[in-house]
Amino acid sequence: MKIRSLTLTLLLLSFTVGCARTFPRPDLACCGDGLSGEQIFNRSFTKHGGEHLAELNDLNVGLDGKWKFLITRIQPLVTDHKYRVVSQERLLPNLGVYAAFYTGPAGTKKVVRTRDKVAVFYNDKRSLDDDVLQSTALTADAFFIFLLGPLSLERLAGNFQRLPDTFENDKRYFRIYAQMQPGIGFSSRDEIVLWIDAESFLTYRVHITLEGYATTKGAHVDVTFLEYQGIDRYTFPSKFHERVRGPIAIDAHSWHLTGIDINRGLALEDVDSDGWSVVAGDNAKRLE
Repeated sequence: MKIRSLTLTLLLLSFTVGCARTFPRPDLACCGDGLSGEQIFNRSFTKHGGEHLAELNDLNVGLDGKWKFLITRIQPLVTDHKYRVVSQERLLPNLGVYAAFYTGPAGTKKVVRTRDKVAVFYNDKRSLDDDVLQSTALTADAFFIFLLGPLSLERLAGNFQRLPDTFENDKRYFRIYAQMQPGIGFSSRDEIVLWIDAESFLTYRVHITLEGYATTKGAHVDVTFLEYQGIDRYTFPSKFHERVRGPIAIDAHSWHLTGIDINRGLALEDVDSDGWSVVAGDNAKRLE
C-alpha cells in the first residue's frame, strides 16, 4: 500500500512540475506611471483600514476549509490536515500574537505564536518536537499575514519596490516586492509580493517564500483573496485560495471565514498556553 501511494504521488508530481514558476523579483525597467511601490502599499494599507490599525486590538475569526490531496502527501506536517480543518483563531496585531484552536478527524491542535516563541498542544498534550514547532511557527506566521492582509505588514512600509504590472481575467494589478527580516517562522529572511487591484487598491494576492522550515526551503506559495468582509473601519479578506507556485505548481488549500468580530479587549493571557479565557473562547460572530 505504501509503495502504491508513493507511486501515485510521484505520478501526480510529474504532471505538475512543468508549471512551476520562479519567484518574481524587481526589474529595473519598471515602471512609467510615477507610482512607487511605497505609494501603492500605503494606498492599499489605508484601503484596508490601516489608519486605524492602532485601534485594532484583536481580530477573532472562525475558519473552515478543504486541503487538496497532493499537498497533504507532500507536506503532511506543514498541512497537519488531520487536525487543521475547522478552527477558531485569535490575532492581536499590535502584539504580533496569533493563537488558534483547530479541530479535525484526529482531534484538536492548539497553537500560541508570539514574536519569539511558539507553543503547540495536540489533544491538550504539549509537543516539544522540533519539527512540529518549526512547521507550526511557519504556518502561524503565514496565516497572520493571510488573515490581516496588508494590515500585517506595517513594518515593511517604505521597503516595497515596484514590479511590472500584470493582468488576470482582464483586470490590472500592481505588484510590489519586499524582503522580510526576520522572515516567516524561524527564517531569518523571506520575500513577499503583493498584488494590488489597480482600481480598488484592495490587496488581491499575497505571494511569499517559505524559508523557515527544512521541507519548505526553496518553495513559494500565493494566496488569493476571493472575497472581503467589511467590519467597522476595516476590510479583511474572507475567502481564500492557496497555491504552491514552486518548485512545483499545485493547488493546496481553500478556506473561508465562518465568523468574524473585533476588539473583544483580548490580552496575551487570554490566549496563552494555560487555556483560552471565556471571552477568547466564544466563537467568532457568525457570518450571515
